Amino acid sequence: MTDIQAIVLDLDGTLLSSDKTISPRNYQAVKKCYDSGIHIIVATARPPRDANQFVKDFPFVDYLVYYNGALVTCKSKQSNRHISIPNDISQQISKFIEINAPQSLISYEVNDSWYPGNQIPDSQRAHFGLRPNDPSPQVVENEFISSISPTKILVHGYSSWREIIEQFGNHVNVIATDGGVLIQIMQKSASKEKAVQWVLDDIGVNSENVMVFGDDFNDLGLFHMCGSPIAMGNAIIELKDCSKQITESNDNDGVAVALEKFVLSNTPLVI
Repeated sequence: MTDIQAIVLDLDGTLLSSDKTISPRNYQAVKKCYDSGIHIIVATARPPRDANQFVKDFPFVDYLVYYNGALVTCKSKQSNRHISIPNDISQQISKFIEINAPQSLISYEVNDSWYPGNQIPDSQRAHFGLRPNDPSPQVVENEFISSISPTKILVHGYSSWREIIEQFGNHVNVIATDGGVLIQIMQKSASKEKAVQWVLDDIGVNSENVMVFGDDFNDLGLFHMCGSPIAMGNAIIELKDCSKQITESNDNDGVAVALEKFVLSNTPLVI
């Protein structure tokens, strides 16, 4: 597909296999696309400190979208675009969750620093992106939490998360991922699709000429925006329903399979 000028890659469940590695086949396919003149953009829910460990072997990636779009960085220009949740809204959300779901775990991301309001149990560490050998983050006091404007609020264990949308939907974006287990809350104007559109405007690429790969709810906006959405075999049904193609799973080199077929071999992408 010679009209593809940029490729957007999610990390977890997409470019990364279940063991959180990038396979040699995926790496080679992405590198060949870059070498052919295609922009490579990474768009993830992860913060920089986590995401950068996976893309360190991709020095050709110039634009990185973190926190579901709340932070965008450009390495070549040494610039960034950061959007945080206003302090008063953050406090209201925190109180609302504490009252309605006191058993839930709440933590706060502030421009690449993580502040949990509760101790993270070993059984829940993976949901917060912690690997077995990662140190436990220091729990902070309520006084500190009430003073910050977080980049993202993470909530684990709140099954009625739609109540947050009903109460605060005019101020924040609320996304449930990991099978609805993890709630991710960002400022209203922060989303993967808005962040990627900002990047596309900067590099002069039309969204119709973009191929995007994803697997979860936070990729839905990108799938509706970009001309060539590819759902992973392990993706949620909502993504598969609005994709142009469904590739193999993240554990079966799904990104490489699609790139080899539809970009590197110029096979027409049809619904």
